[in-house]
Amino acid sequence: MGESVSIQEYVESYVPSLISKRLEEKPVPGMEGTLFTFQLTLQGDKDLVFGVSIKDAREITVHPGGLENPMLEVVIPETFIRPLVDMASSFTGRKQYDAVSGARGSVRLEMGMPGGWTLPVTVKFNGASEPSVTISASSSDFAKMATGELNGPMAFMQGKVKIEGDMSFALSLANLMP
Repeated sequence: MGESVSIQEYVESYVPSLISKRLEEKPVPGMEGTLFTFQLTLQGDKDLVFGVSIKDAREITVHPGGLENPMLEVVIPETFIRPLVDMASSFTGRKQYDAVSGARGSVRLEMGMPGGWTLPVTVKFNGASEPSVTISASSSDFAKMATGELNGPMAFMQGKVKIEGDMSFALSLANLMP
């Protein structure tokens, strides 16, 4: 069973390990003697602020609470995170609960992101890997379906959503949407 990780733990330990791994795979030559600093603020009722320093394009350190005079500051407002919170809270209805509790299988969501890259997200229902289905759409269309602004079957008929795999399993997930 996986451990729950807080946002703070994620930013302080997991993100630096990802950056370190990436820099090991693709080292950046000529960076000896450099110190790149940036600050990330997750803005909301209670701001979470993290400073990150990367020395010589090799050593990554996270500074909870931020840095003084970072080279770059990134602020992600709560309004950006709110649709994710709204989507998660939409699963609290009885219809969604019944759909999730009865589902067995996995879904791979392939979200087309701005800039031409794809964010793959795998959702496993009640520990089952099979049956499986892959659903592809743009991130904006996924967001519209999650909020009820776009009807899933209609989006499929219009070609905005592509589905591969077990179609009956895919159809059984229709009650997940508001």
